[in-house]
Amino acid sequence: MATHPQATRQSGFTLIEILITLVIFSIGLLGMAGMQLHGSEGTNMAYFRSQATLIANDMAERMHANRAGVDANFYDGLDTSTVNCANGAPNPAPNPVCATRGGVPGAVCTPGQMANFDLSTIACSTENRLPPGSLLTVTCNDNPNCVVGSPYTVAIAWSEVNEGQALTRDVTLVVQP
Repeated sequence: MATHPQATRQSGFTLIEILITLVIFSIGLLGMAGMQLHGSEGTNMAYFRSQATLIANDMAERMHANRAGVDANFYDGLDTSTVNCANGAPNPAPNPVCATRGGVPGAVCTPGQMANFDLSTIACSTENRLPPGSLLTVTCNDNPNCVVGSPYTVAIAWSEVNEGQALTRDVTLVVQP
C-alpha cells in the first residue's frame, strides 16, 4: 500500500483568516459605538429642549395668573441672571407670602412681589433643569410702548455640546395675556 503525501490535510482556520475576521468585527463595533454616542447626544438635546419648553410654559401660566402684574409691566425685562440660586434658595429672596399665592390670612402679595416671586422660582427651576449659564428672559413685544394686552416673549437660551461643537439652543414662546 502506497500512501499519498496529500492524504493528511489540515482543517480549520488559518491565522490570517482569524485576523481578517477580527478587523471586520472591530470596525463593526466602532460603528456601533459611534451610533450609541450620537444617539446619546440626541437624547440629551431632546431632554433639554423639553425642559426648556416646560419652564417657558410655567412662566406663561404664572403670567396668566398675575394679570395685574403683566398689565403693570412688572414682567417686562425680567431675566434669570439677576437671581442666584445657591442651595436651591433664590437670592434675593422673594416675599414668602407670595409662595402661598396670598393664601396666608390677612397677607397680601402685590402684583410686583408676585412677579418677583415668579422670577425667583423660575430661575431656580432653570438652574436645576438646564445646563449652567442658561438664561430665561421675558420681554414685552411692544416696547417701548407696552400697553395692557401687549404680547410678551418668554425665551430660554442654553449651551450644549453636539458632535464636539458648543452650540447655543433656545426655546421662544409668545404669551398673549
